[in-house]
Amino acid sequence: MPTIIRHPTREHPRGNQRRPPSPRPTPPPVTINPKTESLDRRIRNLEALGNGVFIGNVLASYMALPGLVGFWPMSSIQRSTGNAYDLSGQGRTLTYNGNPAYTYDNGLVPYIAFDGTGDYLSRADETDLDITGAETIYTTGAAGLTMGGWFWLDSTASEWGLIGKWNGTGNQRSYVLTSSATPRLYVSGNGSTQISVDSSVTVSTGTWYFMVARFIASTSIDIYINSTKTTNTASIPASLFVSTATFEISGYSAGTAVLLPGRATLCFLCANALGDDLISSLFQSSRVLLSV
Repeated sequence: MPTIIRHPTREHPRGNQRRPPSPRPTPPPVTINPKTESLDRRIRNLEALGNGVFIGNVLASYMALPGLVGFWPMSSIQRSTGNAYDLSGQGRTLTYNGNPAYTYDNGLVPYIAFDGTGDYLSRADETDLDITGAETIYTTGAAGLTMGGWFWLDSTASEWGLIGKWNGTGNQRSYVLTSSATPRLYVSGNGSTQISVDSSVTVSTGTWYFMVARFIASTSIDIYINSTKTTNTASIPASLFVSTATFEISGYSAGTAVLLPGRATLCFLCANALGDDLISSLFQSSRVLLSV
């Protein structure tokens, strides 16, 4: 048999025991500083500009509004006519009047620019635009009217029409949101008598504002400018008048007066009284797109 030669066991200088692993250093605790408004806004601005689907998320939040009657973000336009398509799915295309121009803010948000001379969008009177705020298909807590969007004024010299269905000729008043330096909501329960509420916010030219108006039957009319709400609870009608007035963006009285010199985007109309939290969420989700 061959001789098996065994080598002597090599021993560690400190013996055959394995060296215990060194303890891992414990990282210092992470301290999260409270957000500041400026930092938070910068982060959200970067998210908006760096994420192409962010604007789609914002559009989806408007398209899911309760009682939505029409939504005109000024993104889907009929090329041959300039008419603004309704993204609510209900086909309420707005007719292009004058020569307003479509463009983009920050290369991201589509809007329409009006020059105050013959420029407005309109739709003829129809049943579903005759919102009374007392429709029985909605529960008592949901029925109402909410409308608005993002607006920019080039001038505050007059009280411009923003969005609504209102014609003073022949007492055909229903609802309209207007703005000079003081945004204002008008409603009428009989076509002639008008109830209004003025915002406590004074707006300036050359900047975007989220302007929303709400009617709650027999309860209140409210106007929201960005995050500030102003309310009137006196003499509120039980329902809004069913008028023959044209529905318009950038004016009222069938485009014959107070046409807006300025811009509009993300305009909507609902046959529900949207809650404060929902209106606030619309402002917060879309403000970053317009650097507000």
